[in-house]
Amino acid sequence: MKQYFTKKLVSGLVVGCLALSVGAVAFAHGGQPEFMPGPGMNHQMPRPEDRQEHMKNSIDKLVADGTISQEQASKLMDFFKEKDAQRKLDMEKMKSMTSEERDSFLKEKFSQPPDIIKDLKDAANLSDEQAKAVDDALRPPHRPDPEGPRCSKMPTP
Repeated sequence: MKQYFTKKLVSGLVVGCLALSVGAVAFAHGGQPEFMPGPGMNHQMPRPEDRQEHMKNSIDKLVADGTISQEQASKLMDFFKEKDAQRKLDMEKMKSMTSEERDSFLKEKFSQPPDIIKDLKDAANLSDEQAKAVDDALRPPHRPDPEGPRCSKMPTP
C-alpha cells in the first residue's frame, strides 16, 4: 500500500513538473519581442503592416523636433510613396519573366547598393545631418551579425 502511494506521488510530481516546464517554454515563446535585444538596441520594431504609419509618425516627430520642415516632410512622404509604387511595378514586371530573365534583372537592379542618404537629400533638399537623422528615424536597427560587422567585408565605393 505504501509503495503504491509512493509511485502515485512520484508520477504525479513528474507529470506536474513536466507540465510546468512545457507551460513556461510556451509562455516564454508566446510572441515576437517588442524590443530588440542587445545593448543600445532597445528600439521598438515596427510591424510590416504598419510601415506607412511608422514612417509618418517618425517624420512627424522629426518635424516636431525641428529637424526638418513640414515641406521637406511632405516631399519625403511623396518620395516613399513613389518608391513603393516603383517596387510594386517591378514585382508585377518580374511575374511575367522567366527564371533567367528574373535573375539577370535582379542582378542588374541590385548590382550597386542604394545610397539612401543621397536619395533622401535629393528628394527633399535635405542637408547631410537632416538626411542622416531621417535615415536613423526610419530604418529599423539591425541585429548584430554573429560573425562581426559585414561592412568590413563589403568593398568601398
